Amino acid sequence: MRSVLLGPLAALFLVGCAGTFGQRVVTTEQPEPSAETERPAAQAQPEAPKLAEQLTRIAGELSDLQNTVAKLMVSSRQVEDQLTHLQRRLSELEAQNRDRAPAVPGGFAAPAPTQAPVTTATTAPAEDLYRVGTEKLRAKDLDAALLIFYDLIAAYPDHPLRERAQFLAADTLYGRKDYRGALAEFAALLTAAPAGAQTSDALLKIGLCQRALGDREEARRTWERVVREFPESVAARQARVLLRG
Repeated sequence: MRSVLLGPLAALFLVGCAGTFGQRVVTTEQPEPSAETERPAAQAQPEAPKLAEQLTRIAGELSDLQNTVAKLMVSSRQVEDQLTHLQRRLSELEAQNRDRAPAVPGGFAAPAPTQAPVTTATTAPAEDLYRVGTEKLRAKDLDAALLIFYDLIAAYPDHPLRERAQFLAADTLYGRKDYRGALAEFAALLTAAPAGAQTSDALLKIGLCQRALGDREEARRTWERVVREFPESVAARQARVLLRG
């Protein structure tokens, strides 16, 4: 009787264990959630410190561009002022040439103009103007150099540096192939300082201007005067070479 009862009980126990085991297997074999669904939402957005750093860099670049634009505007105004001054100076030189009496034989020592001297608003000392003008020449900023030399000439017509400043202004025009402008400046220099340190060099350059403008005979007479009046000068040696040519 006991064996009869133990048989069914054993069978029932085995069936229960099998069911429990199967349930556990099913539970352990369920798919794990994907990494995409477990990633925090905060990681999908740019980090706040990086965004703030980008905004700061962009603001800095914008500020640099604004400063560059401001500097360009100031430079443009300075160029316009220089152009206006050069145009005014050109008009003054043309007026001087119209009012000048006929030249003496040789065509290079014109009498002093009868009009009133040109005034200028500059208050800088002549030495400072000359120094800055020569610095501009060395830097190849020719327009600025001319502007400064013209200020010195107008503000200090009797200063010792006026002669050298006017020679440099005339020579700068000659280097730019403005032969008529250079000739007028060299002639004005001889009028202001007929026996100055730059006289022989100015006469030599006057002859070069005359030749460039097609007046070779006048140029020869100018160089002959250099040789006659300044025989030992460097300009005279150059004039002799030009006369032989």
